[in-house]
Amino acid sequence: MKFDFVQFVSKDSVMTLTGKNKLEVMEQLISRATDLTKLDRDVIFRLVWKREQMMTTGVGGQLALPHIRINDIVRPFVIVGVCENPITDYQGQDDQPVRVIVFTIAPDEDQESYLQLLSSISRRLRNPELISELIGAVGNTVSILEILQRDNA
Repeated sequence: MKFDFVQFVSKDSVMTLTGKNKLEVMEQLISRATDLTKLDRDVIFRLVWKREQMMTTGVGGQLALPHIRINDIVRPFVIVGVCENPITDYQGQDDQPVRVIVFTIAPDEDQESYLQLLSSISRRLRNPELISELIGAVGNTVSILEILQRDNA
C-alpha cells in the first residue's frame, strides 16, 4: 500500500504562518493542532518542545517536519504551514531559514504507519521546486492545498 500524507491534509489544516521566529510559528501550529485534535494544548506544547530538544526538526531545503505521537487520538493529523517570513532561528540541518513546516500528530500505537506517514512527507517535500511553489502561494491556503493534492507522486 502506498501511503500518502495528503490524505490527512484538509482546508482546515493548511495555514499561513505569520510568526517571525520559531517560537511564534510553533505557537500558531500548536494552536491549530489543539483546535483540530481537541487535545490539551499544554500536552501538545510539551511534546513538541521535548522533541525539538532531542534534535531539530528542520531537515533542510527550507523545510521543517515537527512530529509527535500521542495516545489520545485515533488517526493522524497533518498541518501544513507556509511561513510569510523566513524563520532564521529554526536551526535547520543546512543552517538555512525554514519556510514550509509540516506538523504531524499521530497515534502512538502504530509505529509502522507513523514511519510510513513521515516517509511520505519527506519523499514528497524534498523536492525544491515543490517547496518554491508552496512558498509562492503563501497567503493563499486554497492554492497551497491544491498544490499538495496535485499529482500525489
